[in-house]
Amino acid sequence: MKKLRTWREYLIKRLAADPSKASGYLQASLEDYQIHGNAAVFLLALQTVIESQGGISKLSKQIEMPQQTILEILNSNELPRIEILTVILNTLGCQISILPIDSTITGLEIVPEDSPIAPTESTQPDFEVNAGN
Repeated sequence: MKKLRTWREYLIKRLAADPSKASGYLQASLEDYQIHGNAAVFLLALQTVIESQGGISKLSKQIEMPQQTILEILNSNELPRIEILTVILNTLGCQISILPIDSTITGLEIVPEDSPIAPTESTQPDFEVNAGN
């Protein structure tokens, strides 16, 4: 009989078999964070990649950071400082990059710099002043 696994166990096994997929997985998780603002999703993805590449113990030795500190970072409700995130990602074979916003994904409107920006409606409330009362 075939042993059933959780999705996460399956994902860890797949990422371990092909570590080059880790960057795409983390990128998708980071994009999800940018849209929805849920840091826990990205941090769980980061933890999954760490586990697929030897676990927290191995990462701790590689970056010379206590395991407890790494666990605190991964169990936080906020993303770590960029310096720490960069060290962790570089050790995992990934890097942070800046790309233009794809407005079809985020729903944001990108306005060219030379475009005059003016509100389409008045930003002032439309109150009637009745001096008789």
